[in-house]
Amino acid sequence: MGFLKGIEKRMESLVEGVFGRAFRRQIHPVEIAKGLTKQMDEGRMVSISRTYAPNDFTIHLSEDDTESIQAYQTALREELIQYASTHAENKSYHLMTPPKIRFATEESLRFGEFGVTAKLTGPADGQREKDAPSDTSGQTRIFRTDDITAAASGGGDGGAGEQGTTAISVADARRHGLARERVELVLGGEAQALEGRGPWTVGRSYENDVVVNDPNVSRQHARVTRSENGFIVEDLGSTNGTLLDGAPIDRERIEDGDELTFGQSVARFVRHIDAPGEASGGEAAAGSGGG
Repeated sequence: MGFLKGIEKRMESLVEGVFGRAFRRQIHPVEIAKGLTKQMDEGRMVSISRTYAPNDFTIHLSEDDTESIQAYQTALREELIQYASTHAENKSYHLMTPPKIRFATEESLRFGEFGVTAKLTGPADGQREKDAPSDTSGQTRIFRTDDITAAASGGGDGGAGEQGTTAISVADARRHGLARERVELVLGGEAQALEGRGPWTVGRSYENDVVVNDPNVSRQHARVTRSENGFIVEDLGSTNGTLLDGAPIDRERIEDGDELTFGQSVARFVRHIDAPGEASGGEAAAGSGGG
């Protein structure tokens, strides 16, 4: 734990130097590091013998922030890799490969905002460990400085990560070696995972959990919520409405395979238990599996 704190102090010292000037006191390297490890905590997957964590990260920055780090990007990447590796070691997470970090420019982000996409990926040669989980598509979360500060003041390394682990039955875990409830919205053939406990918002703005690139979709269009008996979709007063299997709704329960329409974009709601060796279609989840 002391080594991790040492990395934090070194990254904070960079803030006062070239990195601090580069980010103009908006986004600091240590804030990106904390956002990255939060995504690592929430994306972890538990097997019988190991806890696997995401190892492939994309850091999304505004155009101004991207430009400001160009000269220091390599050094920042190395610091983030070391920070993620040490965090995984301290949490006893297993990484299928050493952490990979890349930067991407997102024009919809404002100066001072950043996003982190965390994926779990196997080695490039395809030599996957026995019972290791399949690659995940990853989910992007947008952070602001006050989000990171609030997480830190609330003991971010403690309870915050708990919601990333989905409870599974002992029987399924023993049978498959690893199992996880998978909840997704499939839009245009691309699955967007609904991870954690929710709720999850859907809309055109990149601040949403599920971003729909459709001018007919409102900036914040709809919300999906986990309930005791399943999942609920709710329209948020959108301009063009939300449809469930072709019928306009305000708030309705949804099941695996239901078709949702946001504006002119059609999505399919998917909910089932993932396990190594299953067909890609998977089996429908029996019960909520909550815990």
